[in-house]
Amino acid sequence: MLARILALYTSLIMIAHAKDNTGAYETNPMNPASARQCGITMRIPALRNVADQALDFGCTGAYKADGGAVLSMDFQYDISQHYEGNQHISFTIENVGIDEKISSGKGSIFRNTPDITMPILSAGAAYANSNCGPSTMTSIKRIQGVNWHGWIAERSFGKNRPDCKLDKEYTSRYRCIQVMFGNDTMTAQLWGVCLLRKKYMNVENGFSYDLFMDMLLSARFVNE
Repeated sequence: MLARILALYTSLIMIAHAKDNTGAYETNPMNPASARQCGITMRIPALRNVADQALDFGCTGAYKADGGAVLSMDFQYDISQHYEGNQHISFTIENVGIDEKISSGKGSIFRNTPDITMPILSAGAAYANSNCGPSTMTSIKRIQGVNWHGWIAERSFGKNRPDCKLDKEYTSRYRCIQVMFGNDTMTAQLWGVCLLRKKYMNVENGFSYDLFMDMLLSARFVNE
């Protein structure tokens, strides 16, 4: 009982810290060292994990190097519990323009097709599966940021086999997405993550889609 009371109290404190008087929520700047190394910066929701640490991105590699860099944030809340979904948000960032990246056909989430203004998923990204089979539908929409443009693909999954129960992250509670965005000189890609459809001001059950989109739209490449 005491543990439940403490958990509730912690959740309320997190909500109080995350929201201001206007109903919006607070954000923190990304680690400057990670921003320089990965070539991108964004505002991160002022949420804390189970260890009472502020969420933040770390960077491995370097965006100017061959192979680019990986910008990753772990939002796992309770290491003692299995979470049936992605526990981190991870972007690959390269020092190559988005048009060149798509045209090359190498490691691109999207590809262009003749006479179609909206790209489609590339062969390497198109065959996402749930535990019960392939996605039943994919929708793609444009996104625009401060100094970039791109696209986001969202998957829908169904019970392809009547005897199969979908894992939690493939149900209507989640939105499973892939993202590609960039400008004339840089490209960032997120190959897949399932985010909570409902907006929560904590990460006890995962990361919410609305908070992710706010964070994504705050992104800015630092080379411009």
